[in-house]
Amino acid sequence: MNRRFLRAASGAALAFALSVGGPILAANPASAAGSVTVTGAGSTWSQIAVDQWRADVATQLGLHVNYSGVGSSAGRQFYLISQVDFAVSEIPFLPDEVAKLRASGRSWQYFPIVAGGTALMYNLKDSAGRQVRDLRLSASTMAGIFTGRITNWADPAITADYGHALPSRTIIPVVRSDGSGTSAQFSAYIARMASGDWSKFAAQQGIAATSTSNYPQFGNAVASKGSDGVANFVAGGSTGLGAIGYVETGYAVQRGFPVAAVKNASGHYTLPSSTNVATALTKATLNGDRTQNLEGVYFNSAANAYPVSSYSYMITPTAGLSADKGNVIGKFMLYFACAGQQKASVLGYSPLPPNLVKVVFDSVRALPGAPPVPALTPANCANPTLTGSLGAGANSVPAGSSAAASGSGSGAGAAGTTGAAGAAAGAGGAAPGAAGMAAGSDTGVAGGSGGYAALKPTSLTVATGAGSGPSLAALLLVIAVVAPSCAVLIARRGLPRFLRFGR
Repeated sequence: MNRRFLRAASGAALAFALSVGGPILAANPASAAGSVTVTGAGSTWSQIAVDQWRADVATQLGLHVNYSGVGSSAGRQFYLISQVDFAVSEIPFLPDEVAKLRASGRSWQYFPIVAGGTALMYNLKDSAGRQVRDLRLSASTMAGIFTGRITNWADPAITADYGHALPSRTIIPVVRSDGSGTSAQFSAYIARMASGDWSKFAAQQGIAATSTSNYPQFGNAVASKGSDGVANFVAGGSTGLGAIGYVETGYAVQRGFPVAAVKNASGHYTLPSSTNVATALTKATLNGDRTQNLEGVYFNSAANAYPVSSYSYMITPTAGLSADKGNVIGKFMLYFACAGQQKASVLGYSPLPPNLVKVVFDSVRALPGAPPVPALTPANCANPTLTGSLGAGANSVPAGSSAAASGSGSGAGAAGTTGAAGAAAGAGGAAPGAAGMAAGSDTGVAGGSGGYAALKPTSLTVATGAGSGPSLAALLLVIAVVAPSCAVLIARRGLPRFLRFGR
C-alpha cells in the first residue's frame, strides 16, 4: 500500500468528519454558489471567536468556512499533512514540525487573529454555601495548585492571596487531555513566574522545563478534552465543586462562572477583561516570523494589566493553495481583522490593535488569489481600536467576578486591587448568580482607560453555540486516524478477510 493511498484515505476521512460535524455553518442558499469551501482546524482557545466570525461571513458575505476545534496540536498536524486549508494555534510549529514542513515543501505564515486572557475558571462555595466570586491567586499559588504542591482550598498560600480562609475542600485541578495551545500558554506563564515549582514538576513528569502542550494528569487532577470539556467539568453540578481549570475567558462567560483575579507585576490582582488584556499586551513584541514574545506581558507593571494574556495565530499557506480558496480565506481574514473585532470583547476576548491588523493585511497580500486589501483607515476597517475603543463589553467580566478581597461580589475597592472593585470607583461586580458578562466594571485604576476613549454601545449578535462541540473533535480524530488504517487493511486483505479479522 503506497503513501498516496493512505494520504487520500486520510483526506477523505477528515473531509467527511468536517462536513458532518458541528457547529459547521453554511451560507445562505442564495449566495452559496459563489464561494468555494475552505476548511480549518485547531485551537479551542480561539474557537468561540472563529465560530462567530464564520457565522457572520456565511450570512453577510456568502463565504463557506468550516472549522473544527480539535486543539492546537491536532490542528497543526492536519496542516502538516495538507488536510486543512488553514490551522489556528496558540503556539507556532515545533522544531520537528518545521523540519517536516520544509521536507515536504509546504509553505506557511503566522498572523494574529484575536487576543485574550487565559482565565482560571473555578467552582467554589464559602462556609455559608454561597458561590465564591472574588478568588485571588498569585503565580506561585497557581503553580502550586497545578503542580500538586497545593491540594486544599484552606492552604495558607490561598488564604494569603484571598485575604481570609476558605473552607477545607480538596482542590480538583482540571487540565487538558489533548494537545493544547491553552496548556502551552498557561504552562509557559507558570514556568516563567514560578520556575522552582515548574522545574521540579517538569522533571518528575518528564516534560519540558519551559512549557508543554500536553499537560500531565497528576495527583487529584482531572483531564478533560477541549476547552469545552474543561469548562463543563468545572461548571458541573455533580463534579465541579472544588474544581479549577484554565480556559479562555469566553468559556466562563458562556457558563456564567467566575474567574480568579491574578496578581500582576505591580502587585495588583486583575481580571481578564478586554481592557486589562489590551493593557497587558502593550508590552508584547513580535518576532521576525510574527510569533509573539510575552516576556514583557508577564512583567507589565501597569496596575490593571492581566498577566496571562496572549494572542492566537492563524496559519495559512503562501503557495500551493488554489486562487479560489486563497480569495475566500483572504476575505475571511479581512472581515475578522476589522468588523469581526467589534465582537471580541463581548465574546470574552480583546480586539487586535492597529499594528496587528496591519500584520493581518500584509498576510492577506501573501495569499494566492488574494482579494484587494484596503487602506487601513476607520472608513475601510471597522475594528474599534482604530477609533480608540475596545468595543462593547470592554470592561465586563464573567459572572460578577471580582478582584476585591472582602467577600463575594463586594465593591469595597480594597487597596492593592483593581477590577470589579477597582482602586478608582470601587463599583464592584454584578450580584452573585448573574449569568453571562457581568454588568460590574473591571476598569482598573484611574478608570482603567488604558489610553482608549470612552466606550460606545454597539449592537451585537452572538452565534448560538459558538465554541461548542467537544464530541465533534473526538469524532473527527477517530475517523481521520482509524478510517485510513481500515482502508489499508481492506486493500491488503480484501473485504471478506478484513471482516473476519480479529475474530
